[in-house]
Amino acid sequence: MQLALRIAAAGICFTTLTGCSSDPPPPTFAEATQNLVRDGEKLLVSNMVSRVGRFQITEKAEKDSETACVPGSKQRFFRAQGNFLPGGPQAPGTAAGAAHGELLVLDYDELVDDLDFWDNNLAVIVMEKPESAVTFMVAARTTEPNILIVGKTACFKSPE
Repeated sequence: MQLALRIAAAGICFTTLTGCSSDPPPPTFAEATQNLVRDGEKLLVSNMVSRVGRFQITEKAEKDSETACVPGSKQRFFRAQGNFLPGGPQAPGTAAGAAHGELLVLDYDELVDDLDFWDNNLAVIVMEKPESAVTFMVAARTTEPNILIVGKTACFKSPE
């Protein structure tokens, strides 16, 4: 009987240990949407980003989109645009760099930085956070609107 108890206890310990070491489950569509909106709002009000531009949210993940997904899947978008602050830095690289810095603080990984698309009139960064199923693209340019921010969730299969 003691052997059976020890085997059962060892099985519970092993299950507990392997359960703790596995990756967390991916977020649901609702969780990814919440992550998108929360991080988009944090990005806009962050000290670094608010010093380079004044923004207006144009889409706040209110509706599903299927345009960039395989058929039967959906995603949501967070969009904002803004202009450089009067008397502040007017360089696209500065604005993209500010967003880049804040997204790093929010634990996003760099996919594309402005050096990949370097131009005096345009700076682009793309950053993702796979565990939250969210990607942000920031484009800053010399023409108005100067700064465009687009965040999106990953594509999720629509329920049947």
